[in-house]
Amino acid sequence: MEITVKDFMERQPNSPKVEPTDQFYLWIALRLARLWDESPWLRGLDDEVRRDVVLAVTGYYQDVVADAGLWRSFSRLHNHHHGSPVPHYGRSDDYIDYELNADDVKYVIWWTVAGERGGDVLDPHDSELEALSMAFHMLLDEEYEEAPVPRQFCIATEVDLDNPLDAQRIYDYAYWLYWRSFLLRPSSLAVMEQAMPEAHAIIARAGERDARPLLQDLNERLMSTQPAGPIPLTTAQWLRLIINDEMPV
Repeated sequence: MEITVKDFMERQPNSPKVEPTDQFYLWIALRLARLWDESPWLRGLDDEVRRDVVLAVTGYYQDVVADAGLWRSFSRLHNHHHGSPVPHYGRSDDYIDYELNADDVKYVIWWTVAGERGGDVLDPHDSELEALSMAFHMLLDEEYEEAPVPRQFCIATEVDLDNPLDAQRIYDYAYWLYWRSFLLRPSSLAVMEQAMPEAHAIIARAGERDARPLLQDLNERLMSTQPAGPIPLTTAQWLRLIINDEMPV
């Protein structure tokens, strides 16, 4: 499987700006990819799906190292509603809230595959999924204590939803959150798939060049109206949860 610098940077919250920590986390992604290439687990998945899994696991790792709030918010909300920090796996004896956990890695892999494959969902208790997630976790854990903080993931802790001066940063973060983040992207792919007939109609009507701002408007409308995430919330609800620690009603 090939992971390019472009693939990696597209998943960063402040892309295309390059940060000092990007080299380290690209190195992590490439190590995960090589580990998977050299393993026998879940090799029936095509390279595009496996690439997205590796980038999602790397994104989860960056979020947890930074304590940026996305995983923390989701895990806390799931625990509030269902009594466990992550779907499918309960709470293991060695689980530590908001830290790097093997069950988190396993769930991120499962959730990404589920989003990519639609109805062809991987069993969350599949033995190969278990083996792969444990191998990924061991690799990530080796670097965890010394991993540099990716400050670009901490945007949510640096803005105020009520401050007009932060409006552009909040919009940029919301766009990344919905379309690019490791947690919401698997479900926003389905939203985009459902909107493809409308997108094609826009292109047919306006032409490819003139359709670009109209397609951007479509993206923004979907982002603001269609819930996304393992617990489906609107972008506004995710922002209030992550930035203001405000639980959705």
